[in-house]
Amino acid sequence: MSDISETETNIIAAGTVLEGKFNLDSLSRVHGTLIGQVTGQKGSELILCESAKIEGSITADTVVVGGYVHGDITAGTKVVITGSGRVVGNIRTPSLKVEYGAYFEGSSLMEDGPQK
Repeated sequence: MSDISETETNIIAAGTVLEGKFNLDSLSRVHGTLIGQVTGQKGSELILCESAKIEGSITADTVVVGGYVHGDITAGTKVVITGSGRVVGNIRTPSLKVEYGAYFEGSSLMEDGPQK
């Protein structure tokens, strides 16, 4: 993701609450709350910071969870749940990393290699 410039970064600030369907095509950082379906294009990276809350499904190339997700996650490349992250839902990805202190309640399905 080093090819992404700062101008291509989407930021949803803490305290913001958005509801609906969200389509991402680059790097997105979420500090606020999203309620609904989050879909990222190939090459997309979704970073959920500690204050982030997602109520709904997530599909993206890379998903890093430092906040709270209540819903299923599908990632083409990888999912990382950091030490502050909490996921209640199922995860489908070729690579899953759950750091010490993270909370994960659900099932995981590991697929071979990145999705094409």
